[in-house]
Amino acid sequence: MLLSKIPQYINCKKIYNIKKKDNSFNFLSTNSKYIKKNSVLIINKKNNFKREYIYEAIKQGAIAIITNYYYKEIDLPQFLVKNINKSLYNLLLALKKIPPNNLVGITGTNGKTSVVWNVSNIVFMTNKNVKSYGTLGYYKNLKKINNSFLTTPEYEILYQKAYNNSKKDVFEFIFEVSSHSISKKRIDNFPINIAALTNISGDHLDFHKSFASYKKTKFKLFLKYLEVNGIAVLNDNIKGIYNLKKKLIKKNIKIISYGSQYSDINIFRRKDKINIKIYNKNYSLRLINYYSFELNNLSCSIGCCIGMGMKNIDIIKAIPKIKKPAGRMEEIGKLKNGAKVIVDYAHTPDALKNILIASTIGKIKPSLVFGCGGSRDKSKRKKMGLIANKFANHVYVTDDNPRNENPIIIRKSIISKCSRALNLPNRRSAIKKAIYELGKRQILIIAGKGHEKKQIVKDRILSFDDSKIAKYYLNQLNKR
Repeated sequence: MLLSKIPQYINCKKIYNIKKKDNSFNFLSTNSKYIKKNSVLIINKKNNFKREYIYEAIKQGAIAIITNYYYKEIDLPQFLVKNINKSLYNLLLALKKIPPNNLVGITGTNGKTSVVWNVSNIVFMTNKNVKSYGTLGYYKNLKKINNSFLTTPEYEILYQKAYNNSKKDVFEFIFEVSSHSISKKRIDNFPINIAALTNISGDHLDFHKSFASYKKTKFKLFLKYLEVNGIAVLNDNIKGIYNLKKKLIKKNIKIISYGSQYSDINIFRRKDKINIKIYNKNYSLRLINYYSFELNNLSCSIGCCIGMGMKNIDIIKAIPKIKKPAGRMEEIGKLKNGAKVIVDYAHTPDALKNILIASTIGKIKPSLVFGCGGSRDKSKRKKMGLIANKFANHVYVTDDNPRNENPIIIRKSIISKCSRALNLPNRRSAIKKAIYELGKRQILIIAGKGHEKKQIVKDRILSFDDSKIAKYYLNQLNKR
C-alpha cells in the first residue's frame, strides 16, 4: 500500500514530513523489534514509547510513523491520529482481508509448543496449508520463517501472520496463547474459533500473584475470546474443568474432551502399542518414542484436528510421521556404553517431574542438569529442587538465564531443597561433567532451555545451545 493512501482508511488530524516520492509499505508494528524494510511504526504516546525505539525502527527499515504525538526531531512522514487502536485495526483490514480457515489457539502451562507442532504436522500431511506461531517461531508449511520474541506477540503481528491477501492462498493458523497475552489483551479482536487447554500447574506467579488468578486467566481464553459456536478442546484431568464446561455449554460452545477413559479422546499404552479412542472408534499404533505426558499432548492435538473437521483416518495415518519439535524430549545422542542425552525445555515443576518420571527405567533414575531463570517466578525454584531430589539420580544445578538477578541466589534456592546436588555455575562445564559421569545405559536430561540458542546474563545475550554443546562432548567421549 502507498503511504499516500493511508488517509483513506484512518482519520488523520494532521500529516507531517510528506515526501515527494510516494513509498509503499507492507507491514505494521507497534514494537520496534519486529520492524523490517518498508514498515510503518505505530506509536501510542500513552505507552511511554522511548525515542531510542524509534531510531531502532528507522534503522531496521521503518518509512513512516502513525502516532498520537508529533515528534519534531523525526524526519519521517508522520500521520497524527486521535485513536491509535482504531487506526491500526482499519489499516490491518485494508492490508489483509482474507481470514484463515480456522484460527486455533492453544493455552496451558506445559505442552503448548508440542500441540501446535503436532497439529501443524498433521494438517500439512493431509495436503493443507498451515501457518503456526509460538515459542519456536513463525512457520509456514513447517518451514521456519522467523524467530519469535514472545510466545504470543502483539495483536497486529498475529493478524498479519494469520490473514492473507488472496482467497487462493488460505491457510489454517495454529498458535500458542500465553497467560501474559491474555492479561495484556494482545488477542482482543482476534476471532479464535477453536481453543485448546493442555494443563494447568503453577507458573508465572510473579506476574499473576496467585495460582487462582493464573488459572482464571487461562480459562478466560474460552470464556471471553473463543467465538460463540466455537470449539473447546479440554483436558478432563484439570481441576475445575467441569465448571468451565457448564459455562461453555451455555454459550453454545462445542466441547471435545480428552485425558480420561470417559473422554471423547483417550490414548493409553498396551504393551508395545498405543490405543487411540476417538469417540466410539478405536485405533492402534506402534509409537515407541512417546512418553506418557507426550501422549496427553497428542490427545489434545487430535482433538484440535477433529475440531478443524479432519477425518479420523487421516489424523491416524499422519501421527507416526510426526518428528518431535526442537528441544522437546529431543534425543541428542548416545555414548558407546549405551547412555543417552536428552534436551528438554521443561522449566516448571510439573514439566520437570513429568520428564524425570518418564525417563526412569525400572529403578534407574535419570541424571539431571538444570537451573531456573532469573527475574522470573521465584516460587518454583525450591519446588524444582525437591522434584530433582526425589526423581533424579545425579543432580547438577547450574545457571539458566540469570538475567539481572544474582545467579548465586538462584542456585542456592534450588539446592536448599536438594542438598546432594552439585553447584556448577558454568552451564557448559555442568553439561560436560554430567556427560562424562554417565554410567552404562543411563539417561541424562538437560532441562530448562530446550530449543533456545542464547543465554541471558545481565544485559548480555550470549550464544548458548544445550544441544550443540552436548553433541560436542558426546563426540569427544565416543572418539576415545
